[in-house]
Amino acid sequence: MERKNRISNGQLEALILTIAIGVGVLSLPNVLANILGNDGWIIIIVGGLVTLPFLYIMYKLNKMFPGEVYFEYGKKIVGTTLFDVFNILYIIFYIFMLAFEVRVFAEVIKAFLLDRTPTEVIIITMLLASSYIARKDFGALGRMAIILVIIVGVIMLIFGILALPTMDYTNILPLFRIGFGDIKDILRGFGYIAFSYSGFEIILIAMAYIEKPEESLKYSIKGVLYTAVVYLITFFISLAQLGIYDTKRQIWPMLSIMREIELPGFFIENLDALVMSAWVLVIFGTIGPDMYINGTILKSIFNSRRHDFLILPLIPIIYIVSLIPQNLSQVYSQIDIISKTLGTFTSFVCPTMLYIVARLRKGG
Repeated sequence: MERKNRISNGQLEALILTIAIGVGVLSLPNVLANILGNDGWIIIIVGGLVTLPFLYIMYKLNKMFPGEVYFEYGKKIVGTTLFDVFNILYIIFYIFMLAFEVRVFAEVIKAFLLDRTPTEVIIITMLLASSYIARKDFGALGRMAIILVIIVGVIMLIFGILALPTMDYTNILPLFRIGFGDIKDILRGFGYIAFSYSGFEIILIAMAYIEKPEESLKYSIKGVLYTAVVYLITFFISLAQLGIYDTKRQIWPMLSIMREIELPGFFIENLDALVMSAWVLVIFGTIGPDMYINGTILKSIFNSRRHDFLILPLIPIIYIVSLIPQNLSQVYSQIDIISKTLGTFTSFVCPTMLYIVARLRKGG
């Protein structure tokens, strides 16, 4: 395998972080506040902890087939025909996820930056831009992730520092007011939080290209934990700045906070443009790898040697699906449904099932 197509464990960690933190981070405080109030942060922690055992299963499964991609070696475990059915389900899942991600992206850009630009134009532009990185080799995704983490990290650090003086930390209280009766609410939030953590399954492809696969589990766990930390910070900043009632009312609480923070002594009036630029990069870092995964799956189904020419035909399909929901409410409700059904199967059930079958075939 070419050196340029290899990635380091640090790049894997950055990939998990950039893929997971996409459109979900904007509405996460609103969704969790409406489900569990001030204790919505508990769902973030539960969601992160739930992913870890399955991350371990994916790691162990990949170790059984070193240098191979999940969407290829799955055929060796359950047969070509059955695994191609699974691959089709993966394709459908990622098409829906990409469609919802780019639709939310377009709605946010239209509401806060380009109010006169048609949603359709924003969607197709982002898909075409993301297809560029999706058609490259896997090593390019890893290098992109490192660059994005550095740029976005610096901008968000500035945002966090400037937000500190205006926070009212009493808004975070009271905490720990949940009981056994709230377990059903935690489960109700699992669909959305699963969508927000979606991205850790990139390890199913990444371990075929990683330089030191024996260390990839540690870095993958760190990627998930860093994602959880970002979500926790986002949730608590929203509470401290807006309070629980405004957090429940605002669809995108973080964007409302951006408009309230000013840069004293700077020529920039507020942080809107700066933070939105960072968020556009984050979405690029989410959509590009997801399109790459789709191309890899199609390469497996059609037994092709390359994935790049399979990316562009996906764009009109994703574009059409993204325009099916009539409004944002429908987008988020469908995200919840797809995450709880196809998302549960593709991220949790299918890899676990294949791992069990592979272990049994290899004599435990």
